[in-house]
Amino acid sequence: MRHLLRLHLAAAAFAVVALSPLNAATLITNDRGEWLTGVSSLVSLNFDTFASGATGGAFTVGNTVQPGNMAFYNNMSGYFNNSFQVVGQHNAGYVLLQNLASPSQTWYNWDSGAILVSDTKNVSNTISMRVTFRSGGVATPVNAFGFALGLGGEGGGSGTITVTPQGLGPQTVTTFNQASGLQFFGVSSDSQSFGYADITISALNRFIVLDSLEQGSFTAPPPPPDPTETPDAATLLCVGSGLAYLGYLRRRQTAATA
Repeated sequence: MRHLLRLHLAAAAFAVVALSPLNAATLITNDRGEWLTGVSSLVSLNFDTFASGATGGAFTVGNTVQPGNMAFYNNMSGYFNNSFQVVGQHNAGYVLLQNLASPSQTWYNWDSGAILVSDTKNVSNTISMRVTFRSGGVATPVNAFGFALGLGGEGGGSGTITVTPQGLGPQTVTTFNQASGLQFFGVSSDSQSFGYADITISALNRFIVLDSLEQGSFTAPPPPPDPTETPDAATLLCVGSGLAYLGYLRRRQTAATA
């Protein structure tokens, strides 16, 4: 009986002092609503306006992208503003196109306004985009970002794109077909930050479609309550039975000495 008492008391003591593990995690999701949970100070960018950095082509009305018109960013500065920078690479060179489809350009029409697109992949080139996160025009790591992706060419069918955020391994994104629109890709973390994300493709005769860049500050949800604050039924049973047996022993000792 005394051995049983020791077991009950030991179990109760362990349950009281046990602590919850830290809630540190990196979440990767294709659900924008899920990604937005806990993200504050959101900064967004579509490509319906013109940006600094173009070295070829121009839009005809102010800074607004016009259907059927294009701007080329064929330098290492790419498309940039105070919050984002996008550079498109073709082997050792730079190719990035900003476009809003005209009725004759169905291959660019993703029903999302203007987009950025890469050069087209073939058997001898390497095609990629790098999205760098900025604050006040200066490269600044963030702990939450997202964007919309598509795979152009070949009739706009679905396919796979690889996204590699700084410090993480390659992530495979399965895109929708063009008729279904763009696929969201988002990352948030309470344990690391990201200065950039690289986007690459391997499918021949395809190109990257990029739109709707977003960044923000991720705040992890609070950890679950400390078990000491809300003991479970097993803990209460252990403590209760231990105290009851202590009372029993005390009564026996009192009776024996009476």
